[in-house]
Amino acid sequence: MTSFGLNAFSGNLAVHNCSWVRVRDGVVWYEVDAQEGACGNTLRTNSTHAIYSNSLFVYPLNNTYFTPSVRLPFFCVYPLDTDTSLNVAISPFLPLAGGLSGVGEPARASMSLFRNSNFTEAYPAGWVSLPVGSPLFVGISVEERDTGFVVVLEDCYSTHSPNSSDPAQYFLIQNKCPADRRQVSVVENGSSLKARFSALFFLFQGDYQNVYLHCNLSLCNRRTHNCVPFCSSRTHRSVSHSIPVKPLTIGPITCEYELQSRFRSDVSVQSSKQNY
Repeated sequence: MTSFGLNAFSGNLAVHNCSWVRVRDGVVWYEVDAQEGACGNTLRTNSTHAIYSNSLFVYPLNNTYFTPSVRLPFFCVYPLDTDTSLNVAISPFLPLAGGLSGVGEPARASMSLFRNSNFTEAYPAGWVSLPVGSPLFVGISVEERDTGFVVVLEDCYSTHSPNSSDPAQYFLIQNKCPADRRQVSVVENGSSLKARFSALFFLFQGDYQNVYLHCNLSLCNRRTHNCVPFCSSRTHRSVSHSIPVKPLTIGPITCEYELQSRFRSDVSVQSSKQNY
C-alpha cells in the first residue's frame, strides 16, 4: 500500500474504532469475526452460501490535513453445507437384560452308513450285514439355517445295544480325534454342516453280536472360533466352543462271518447224525 501512498496500519472497518491488525511475513492482515454486526458486518444468504460484507478504510501516509480515505469493499463467503466425522468408534450390541427368553428345538441331525468312500450311496435304515474287516463309511448331516455354524464330531463309538448310554463302548472318535489312526480316518469335521469318517469293522470285545454306532455332535460358530479340530500324531487336543446336539445312533450292523459260521456248524452236526 505504501507504493500507493497509503498507510497500511491506518485502516479501520465500517465501525471507526474497529480493527484487528497483524503482520505475517511482511504482509499486513486485517481480520474480523464472521458474525453479523461485528465491526459493521452485513449478512446475506442464498441456498448454498452465507456472505458477510464489510469495507476497509485506509488513509494516506501523510494525513496531516483532512483527506478522504480509500474504501476497499470485501466479502467473506462460507458454504452452508459441510461434512464431519465422529472420532469415536461405536460398537453396536443388542441389550438383552430384562427381556423374554424361550428354548427352541435342537438342530436336527441324521447319520447314515454308506456303501462307498464317496459317501454317495447310503444303506437303507435298519439292519446291515457286513464282512469283518470291511470299511464303514459314516456320514452325518445337520439341518441348520444359519450357515455360520458347523457340525463337530465330539465322540463316536460302538456298542452291542441301541442304547447310547451302554457302559460297554468301543471308541472310534474320542475328543474330536481318531481313537486309532490305523483303523479310523476322519474325512470331514468342523468345516460345514456335514461330517464324515471311515473306520474298519472288527469284532467288538471278540463277540459276534449286532453293533450299533453312536455319535455325540456339537455345533460350532465358525465366525468367532476355529472349529476344525487339531489332532496331533501323539496327543488329542481340542478346545470346545460348541453347542451340544442330541446323540445319533445307526444300526444294527451284523458280521456276515457270524451267519456263515453258524450255518456250517449246523451242517456238520446234521451230517454227523446221519453217519451215525
